[in-house]
Amino acid sequence: MDFKQAKRNRKYDTWLLVLLLLSLAVGLNFLVSRIDNQLDLTPGSKYTLSRETLALLNQMESPVDVVITIQDNNELPKVIQKLLHDLGLLLESFEKSASAGKIRVHRVDVNSAKMSSEVINRYKITEANLVMVASPRGDKKVVFRHEDLKGVNPYDPTDTFRSEDSLARESLWESGFYGEWAESTNGVLEPKVFRGEEVITRAILEVAGKPQVKRVAYFTRGHGESSPADVNAEKGYSELRRLLEDRNLKVSDIDLSVQESIPKDAKMLIIAGPKATFLDKEIALIRNFINQNDGNLLIALDPTESLSVVDRPAFGLRPLLKEWGLRCHDMLVYDPTKENFDFFSGDYSLRTYSSKNLHPTVSMLAEQGYSVQAGRCRPVEVDPDHPVGLNPVSLIYSSSKSWAVSGWANRKSPPDQNPLLDVQGPIPIASVSSYQGEDGKPGNLMSKGRIAVVGCSKIFSNKRLKSNIGNQFLAQNIIYWMKNSYGMLEIPPKPLETYTVSMTSESFDELLYSLSIVPGLIALMGIFVGWLRKEL
Repeated sequence: MDFKQAKRNRKYDTWLLVLLLLSLAVGLNFLVSRIDNQLDLTPGSKYTLSRETLALLNQMESPVDVVITIQDNNELPKVIQKLLHDLGLLLESFEKSASAGKIRVHRVDVNSAKMSSEVINRYKITEANLVMVASPRGDKKVVFRHEDLKGVNPYDPTDTFRSEDSLARESLWESGFYGEWAESTNGVLEPKVFRGEEVITRAILEVAGKPQVKRVAYFTRGHGESSPADVNAEKGYSELRRLLEDRNLKVSDIDLSVQESIPKDAKMLIIAGPKATFLDKEIALIRNFINQNDGNLLIALDPTESLSVVDRPAFGLRPLLKEWGLRCHDMLVYDPTKENFDFFSGDYSLRTYSSKNLHPTVSMLAEQGYSVQAGRCRPVEVDPDHPVGLNPVSLIYSSSKSWAVSGWANRKSPPDQNPLLDVQGPIPIASVSSYQGEDGKPGNLMSKGRIAVVGCSKIFSNKRLKSNIGNQFLAQNIIYWMKNSYGMLEIPPKPLETYTVSMTSESFDELLYSLSIVPGLIALMGIFVGWLRKEL
């Protein structure tokens, strides 16, 4: 036998085997690239769309573009990087769902938009660091906005220092992408579930579902009300305007004294801190709007210093409020406890919620222990003799040590409690009312509107919406409750699997060395076996 020929044949066989394995790998990669399917192996199938979502996506009447203008890099807070990771995998599932071709995801850089100028021009996108869901028919909704503030100036005495990570976590909480936040071992709030599927599905249905005729929030004017165009920190309502527009509602103003009827496109009417009385004609327009046109009314009233300025109680709105089972007394809520109330500045922290039957607008605030920052407040309570069929509910109260002061403008400061004229706390500061359905749940009868009343217009001012997450959640939840569209979807959240390891650098080095022992021993055994084979 020619051993040289045999050795050459073995080399050919080896190279042929390598060539066959290489061609097999290339063929398998080509075959896999032609299969547009994905397999979710995460616990609980975190990135697989639920049956509820797939059924709801069938209601889409137009395509949808999901636009992300956040540039993913290592300089972002870790929680934002986690959101981009989770959101990227989820959006891939939306793109490959049964509605394939209708949902497209775009990652754009507004500062360098060469490759995505069409999307930016179509939706007039100028703001970075946001996630937006938009439809070519013109509807769009911002589902997340990251304020890249790099923390707050520690040398500014008017601002409380907040780290960049803390601000990012607050933005995530407000967006609703994550839920069930709890304090971790290192004292930082961490989420336990991912609600991205619910948030994205709701946004898709709002911008691409059945077109809504009623989609404008009108602010009344002519009575000294706060304006949605005013950026003043104390009196302006531009932040509330942004919240409304982010939720696919247009914002405008209206003078009811010169109107024959409220426009048909009105979804919500907002009365923000009036200083003068409403005319009977205006009250009649508001009454028809909420009783007959499925309208929604948000009222923010401040305590009245003198009845000579306002000749009728509650600026003339008392009869209307009574029809909806609510009472708004011309009194001032006073709290002697210093941690809750500052009588001279009027700053007040509201943190008392109902002990039972929490309304959905405040359930999350109560569970997480958040307070609502306010100025001077007046009572807004439920009328115990309210009409049958109504479901008035008080949302938030002053403390049990507070009381409502009658004729407060003529009382000394601080006032002494008068048991005959004053009302002992807790005093309800905000209440809502709606009609009940046959099953007793609020809001099931669509022929009637909804009404929300807060006893302090400063609750929704720019300063407090910017600085306090409790005020943001209260405003956001009232908007969702009034819109009554896709507010509560039956889409289960997906649990998050998080693991944390806490160790010192010395412990980490010890772990690294211990893990390297086994592969090191195997390498030494391989070298020893190779040496033995050469010797034999």
